[in-house]
Amino acid sequence: MNGVRLLCFFLCCCLLFASAGQALADAFPLESQSGVSSRSGETDAGGLEPMAQSPQVAGEPKKKRARSLLGTPVNAAMAGAGTIPEGAFLTMVNASFADKTRSKKGGGVTTFTQVWLFKQRYGITNHLEIGVVVPYINNERRNYSGGPKHMEGLSDTTLQLTLAPFNSHQGDPMNLSFGVAALLPTGQYGKNHLPGNGVWGARFVAAAGWWFTRDFKADTEVAWSLPFERGNQRVKRGQEVQWNAFARYLFDNFDIALESNLKYQESGDKRFDFGTVNLNNGYTEWFVGPSMNFAIDSLGAWVGVGVFFPVMQDTKGPANVEKYRFDCKLGLMW
Repeated sequence: MNGVRLLCFFLCCCLLFASAGQALADAFPLESQSGVSSRSGETDAGGLEPMAQSPQVAGEPKKKRARSLLGTPVNAAMAGAGTIPEGAFLTMVNASFADKTRSKKGGGVTTFTQVWLFKQRYGITNHLEIGVVVPYINNERRNYSGGPKHMEGLSDTTLQLTLAPFNSHQGDPMNLSFGVAALLPTGQYGKNHLPGNGVWGARFVAAAGWWFTRDFKADTEVAWSLPFERGNQRVKRGQEVQWNAFARYLFDNFDIALESNLKYQESGDKRFDFGTVNLNNGYTEWFVGPSMNFAIDSLGAWVGVGVFFPVMQDTKGPANVEKYRFDCKLGLMW
């Protein structure tokens, strides 16, 4: 039931976002000197559709403009390879929902998890961009009596610079990018907020992508995140390593894909007056599943949905895990 309510909420957000975008587009039309819309031809994460390499011109078939909005990952953990073009501004809402009801190693807490990521990216040049990700997380623990049943709030913000030596929108045969990010201590403190938040940290990303045909593309990336200090509730989170990938086929107004997310999370520890205790909460998980993007050509926007299923779930200690994960995304290029 929670998932249905959240899906309805996401769709309402999509409608509000789309309405606001249309109002802005009508009030402030952005046209270049050649009459080309500044939103045409770009997609999320710099993975640009081949048609987007040439400017859109008056009278070009509408389906080509819609197609240029496709080709993006839905998986909330993945950005993709490359950077967006100079002067382009991309904003997205990416959400992930999981109901952790399956017990591993003899125990765990049944938890319904929501992750909301508010992402913005700006192209400084055709090979350099700056991006910000502001996360909001809500955990509802149903069978827990040892503390608050709800733990929610802002998590630590990511501020990232990405350099792309090769970009398909510049005529290169592939996308190749490297990102360096600072994790900013924006996470909230208190017993109702996530342990380990509110600390400085760093994140490093390497990504590559290829267009194999005019309609078929694939991206892969590796990311490493590590906190530098102890945070909320005197907890220090462990480092995290992820490998993400997708293969995507584009049609005129929608695309289909198979996406993968492999994640290793190191156990954290908590400091007490008598000493430090390993929380034994590390895990390795691998999710794979289908996704789709749908273009909203009149708004220069797209909506994506995906369902991902576990291939592997290994926990260091007793824990509950999900049977599947549902991700969705709304994106708008200005």
